[in-house]
Amino acid sequence: MWKALALKEIRECLVIALVALAVSFYLVARNTGWESGTFGLMIESLAQLGGLNFYGRSPDAIPFVASEFIGQLNLVLALFAMTLGFRQSVGESLHGTYPLLLHLPVSRTRLMAAKVTLGLGVYLVCGAVPILVYSLWAATPGTHASPFYWSMTAPVWMAWLAMSCLYLAAFLSGLRPARWYGSRLAPLAAGLPALFVTFGTGLSWWSVLFVTLTIVLLVASIRLVAQERDFG
Repeated sequence: MWKALALKEIRECLVIALVALAVSFYLVARNTGWESGTFGLMIESLAQLGGLNFYGRSPDAIPFVASEFIGQLNLVLALFAMTLGFRQSVGESLHGTYPLLLHLPVSRTRLMAAKVTLGLGVYLVCGAVPILVYSLWAATPGTHASPFYWSMTAPVWMAWLAMSCLYLAAFLSGLRPARWYGSRLAPLAAGLPALFVTFGTGLSWWSVLFVTLTIVLLVASIRLVAQERDFG
């Protein structure tokens, strides 16, 4: 049963994850000096239609310090995390699959824990890959005329972790039975302070503690809503 549930969640998240990876790797390529080919021009045209401008790397840009990469990737990760959260929660409601899932011989808490664990795992893995690739490029001698220390990557890793709050907040918003034009999106407001603290302080004990507490609060709220909501 658990294997079937895991395959179902991964299959439903796959398209979103592939799109996020494609855009993320395009950003990595642009910020490592890669010239746009046919695929690059297509992605850039779509981005400009959406009001986004993904500029390439300046020859004098210092990776993770004076590079456009962090801001661009943070935007992609934020959209990825929220889209994934809404897909896993609202998608079940739209397809009417909650009653079927809740008839499985497992508690609601364990069912929601499985969905959240898989979704969060997909976000964390897909979000970490482009950061790691860009870090390895920056750490390779001869790729840029700038100093590089692994500690320079700390802010982007902290932002990557903080985006988990957006995923959980979106999942909670989709799970709640409130009206969309009412308080249903209120959990997103609970996820934003973690991002503001992270962007303001970077990697510090205070930011790690704040993000951790926000994650615990959102997970507890998801459990509470899952227990009390009538999915009939």
